Parts: sequence; structure tokens; C-alpha cells
Amino acid sequence: MIRNFYTCDKEAVEKSHDGEGVIDIYRAFRRKDFKGAWDFAIRVVMPPGTSMGEHTHEDDEEMYIILKGEGTMSIEGEERQVTAGDMIVNKPFGTHSLVNTSENDIELLIIQASLK
Repeated sequence: MIRNFYTCDKEAVEKSHDGEGVIDIYRAFRRKDFKGAWDFAIRVVMPPGTSMGEHTHEDDEEMYIILKGEGTMSIEGEERQVTAGDMIVNKPFGTHSLVNTSENDIELLIIQASLK
């Protein structure tokens, strides 16, 4: 199965995880598309000043792959600057958030898998 994450369905999400502003989510793959542990693969576009609020996962893992832009990511309460090319693993039962502190969009891929 091949899908293009630039042309797949887009959803505007306001206050993602109680964050700020409206971000665009392009849902390339959903749980129903997989036979294995994968939950989803999405592309997210975050305009300047937007954020994904701090949230805690259950028994799943996420990988954020920053394609464009830069911002501030909090992982387990520790703030880190992230930029294009960075790959971040959000561990099971971990807490994290992402804020676009720049003047340009952040574009990232998020891939999640369950441990169940």
C-alpha cells in the first residue's frame, strides 16, 4: 500500500492535547491499515505560535521526525530545542509536548505503535 502524506486527508485540529492554536494533521495511515502493532502514521503542520500540549501516553511508543522548522519539546519535564532532522522517541507512559517557538511552520511525521 502506498500513500502520499502530502495529498492524504487533512484535518484541522484546534488545541491539540490542550495546546495553543490550530494545527493540520494529514492522516496517511490509521490502525485499520496495519496488521501489526502500528497505530498510525501522520504528518503534522504546526504554524508559528501553535503547540501540542503536554500529554501522557499509555502503553504505546511514538516517534516524532522533524522534517522542517524548529521548536521546543518537553520530554519528561526537560525542555530541548528540536530542529529539522531530529528524531525523538516518546516512550510508553511518557509525557511530552511540542511548541513552535519559531517564525516558520514546523512539519513533522508522527508514527505510533502499541505494545499490546
